[in-house]
Amino acid sequence: MAKGRPGRRRTTVTLWRWRRSPLRRTSDLVEAWVLLAAWALALLGGAAVGVVTAVVADRGAEGERAERREVVAVVVSTVSDGVATRFSDGSRVSVEVRWTVPDGHTRTGRTKVTAGARAGSQVQIWTDARGELTSQPADPPEARLQATAVGVLATAGTGGLVWAGTRAVRGALDRRRLGQWAMEWERIHTHWGGKTS
Repeated sequence: MAKGRPGRRRTTVTLWRWRRSPLRRTSDLVEAWVLLAAWALALLGGAAVGVVTAVVADRGAEGERAERREVVAVVVSTVSDGVATRFSDGSRVSVEVRWTVPDGHTRTGRTKVTAGARAGSQVQIWTDARGELTSQPADPPEARLQATAVGVLATAGTGGLVWAGTRAVRGALDRRRLGQWAMEWERIHTHWGGKTS
């Protein structure tokens, strides 16, 4: 049950900054507009930034998948028996491999293969458009998940920036109001017969 005097209803004043009142200051109206703009920017701007970021990330992943290709490479050096025994659980170790690029030249480089790979065995590696070693591109479901995560982080970042900006504006408005109140109290104190310092 609501507390208060019997027979009286509690009323709440909603949107008081927007209503005309002799007690409403200009800074109250400015603060109301700042809050409205902040909410709109956080919701609409944050969503737009998130969607655009997710689309860009997804297109980047599509570009990686289109540019990279899987090729067969030959293991050049055998993993030492001590290393192979230590990683006999299917772990991957770094070895030197050789592959042929589209123009017919051979290249060598280091990549990770399953422990126990012997010299001369074939492994699958990924290369970029120039034939250089690169990582395996994300498959479509994984790329969509990554793009979504990036979009959510961009949305949260936008919301954080809007929140920080709004806090800064509200802090400036509060300092201005406190200064105005201090001047008004000093004027009233002097009017009542007090001394100014």
